[in-house]
Amino acid sequence: MTAPPGRERRQFRALVRLFAGRFFDTDIISVRGDLPALLSQFAALLAALSLVLVLMTAGKYAGLYQHLTPKQLHAAAWADQEFLISTSMAIIGVFTLLLWDALFPDRRDCMILCAMPVRTPALFGAKLAALGAAVGLAVAAVNCFTGLVCPFLMVPGASGVLDAVRDFAAFWIVIPLASGFVFLLLLGVQGVALHLLPHARYLRWSSLIQTAAFFAVLTLYFLNPPLADPRTLAAPENRLWYALVPSYWFFGLFQVLTGSTNPALVALARRALSGVGLAALVAAATYLLAFRRQMRRTVEQSGIAPPGRAFTLWGALARMLARRGPEGAILKFIGRTLARSRQHRLLLAIYAGLGMAYVFSQAAYVMYRSRATDFGALAGRAQTALGIPLILLFFVIIGLRVSFSIPMEVRANWLFRLTDPFARGAYLRATRTTLLWLALAPVVAIAAPIYMAVWPWPRALGHVAFLAAFGLLVVELALTGFAKVPFTCSYLPGKANLKIMFGVYWGLLIIVSEMVTEVEQRALEHPVGYAWLMGITLAAWLVAALRGRWARARIPALSFEDQPEPAVVGLGLAGPS
Repeated sequence: MTAPPGRERRQFRALVRLFAGRFFDTDIISVRGDLPALLSQFAALLAALSLVLVLMTAGKYAGLYQHLTPKQLHAAAWADQEFLISTSMAIIGVFTLLLWDALFPDRRDCMILCAMPVRTPALFGAKLAALGAAVGLAVAAVNCFTGLVCPFLMVPGASGVLDAVRDFAAFWIVIPLASGFVFLLLLGVQGVALHLLPHARYLRWSSLIQTAAFFAVLTLYFLNPPLADPRTLAAPENRLWYALVPSYWFFGLFQVLTGSTNPALVALARRALSGVGLAALVAAATYLLAFRRQMRRTVEQSGIAPPGRAFTLWGALARMLARRGPEGAILKFIGRTLARSRQHRLLLAIYAGLGMAYVFSQAAYVMYRSRATDFGALAGRAQTALGIPLILLFFVIIGLRVSFSIPMEVRANWLFRLTDPFARGAYLRATRTTLLWLALAPVVAIAAPIYMAVWPWPRALGHVAFLAAFGLLVVELALTGFAKVPFTCSYLPGKANLKIMFGVYWGLLIIVSEMVTEVEQRALEHPVGYAWLMGITLAAWLVAALRGRWARARIPALSFEDQPEPAVVGLGLAGPS
């Protein structure tokens, strides 16, 4: 017996709204019943990026139109056209990967909806509509300003209204196709993994695939060689790059739609259309076939992947580092949670990805844009090389610190509540030890041999020593006010206020990358200056460590319940009663 059409439409609209809310209602961001407000804020964030790109492009072309011939202007515009296409593809790729676990109904949805008179095709259609709406909103927001201005600036030579309309239409055909290709490709990757891997192994490998794809998108975007140029297009040695990098396919499609008849560009356009068709076919087949089966399996799964062998090494290290039994236990608990929880690994990957984005952008500058014969470029390269590990270390530490605040299972913290009066100091020492060994030690261990291989050993050792001292200071600052056992305290979604903290983190990124590296670069050239820099850094670390120890000694008890901000803050003006 089927439901009346009116009821099915109401069910469909309600399900679309539910699934759209699931995309944003996480442990970090809370919808709090106001989905339109959150969607508007999300769109405004992407639109702000689009506005910045327009301002940069308009200022550039205002000068180019005065000094270049139409032929030179056409060649100069190629790089900007490819940049806008690849930027949209990268943003949609990252957005899709953030929705990785929401591409299928979660365990909560399945347990509720499967008991209701809702047909599976209706669930599938609503999920697909919500996905399409979310991706469409992201594409429209990130191109809302560039799509209105850049087609007329970056396609010089248009004569007449028809040519202008053609260029505008070409932009809004290519950008959704390129963005849709990335979305369908990642959807197909997950669908293929669901079919090829047993369920237990998929739970273990899903987050690894997600993380690998996340870094692949960033790597391809930032380290993509600048080949959007008429001269490089004809070079035989670049054919492999054009064949492998999807952004160049859609750049070729854009050129063909705006009137180019170059055979190389026509070949790229055909590759773009073939890629979209193949990605759509694979995604549709795997997603449709896996949807019903995944709903049955989701009810039986939890948010924790099966244990693996990687935990053994961390367990042995925990036994060596622990001073007391409770400290070793909490070290193992932290390691096991990070190794098995997909949610916490994704959160850590996001913060590490922010650091890697900076690393990749600076590496691309060194490889493609700076000239080795220019003294200023050499100084810029040295400062860039100094800043790369500092920024990466900063974001890894912050990522671990934020992940510690997200609980795994709040109801299971009863054991830590019982042992709080006896092992409080051991728990807090274990948290610091984790940051030192999972963030500081790997970055220093990777950076040391690289700098020793490319720099004179005094300069390399000096930078590695400063990196370690800087890392110790950041660890102490990150733990300021942290009086919790990692993963055991309840968390109020949305309390982190990522709309503000995102800008704060990037502001700190700019400060560290510019000021600290400039000071260090000057200090490395003078032994006395370097001694002052190390002395100030170590003194700051010592003060932060002593202050943290004093603050922790005054903590009456560890926190296991996150309290909301009071609606009314008393100012103490009433006086004693």
